[in-house]
Amino acid sequence: MDLRPIGIVRCEFPEKFGVPKQPGLVAGLRATLEFAGEYGHETYWRGIEHCSHLWVIFAFHLNRPHSGGTVRPPVLGGQERMGVFATRSPHRPNPLGLSVVKIEGWSRHDGVFKLEVSGHDFVEGTPVLDVKPYVAAYDLPSEETRHWSAGATAAPLPVSWESAAWDACPAEWRETLAQIISLDPRPRGGARPQGPFGMAFRGYNVRFVEDLAGLRVTSVASGGSRY
Repeated sequence: MDLRPIGIVRCEFPEKFGVPKQPGLVAGLRATLEFAGEYGHETYWRGIEHCSHLWVIFAFHLNRPHSGGTVRPPVLGGQERMGVFATRSPHRPNPLGLSVVKIEGWSRHDGVFKLEVSGHDFVEGTPVLDVKPYVAAYDLPSEETRHWSAGATAAPLPVSWESAAWDACPAEWRETLAQIISLDPRPRGGARPQGPFGMAFRGYNVRFVEDLAGLRVTSVASGGSRY
């Protein structure tokens, strides 16, 4: 089997820490899928204007090869093991990901087709292997579905801001950043680090800590590399 990327993701996350663990959790997150060469040709995208959502098949390019049959799902606090094929873990025998995203727009310039999407869970530079339209008539089961994670997802944590961090954060993405942090991206399993924690987002480095109420953003500074 010969798999080759057909495109690449451009987004606000230069590293894995802080990326939502599933698509659709933060609707305000935007990414651009870029397709050049043969796959940027308009014939590949004829009819895309009639599609609202896409399945994106991609490679977990930052993950190490996984061995063993179990993983520790974050939704269970990283304390319990489940079989890898019963989870959506990125740590898989073949590092393939599958996410559904909303199409926000598209453009084509100098032979490059750019697809703007929202609600993603990608990292900058993610290789795109294929895209397929989401079709509710086929993709949405008609009968009731079940999974062991039902009811296990914790409620978003309250997020507060120190005044200096609030002032330093561009106003147009304060809400999106707060949503990301409210999902609690802190490491799971083993001894829980105390922090502070740092995540790179849109060219800034964001630091936050745990407090009695939830999580508190302590600083937002240009730089974009994790502390």
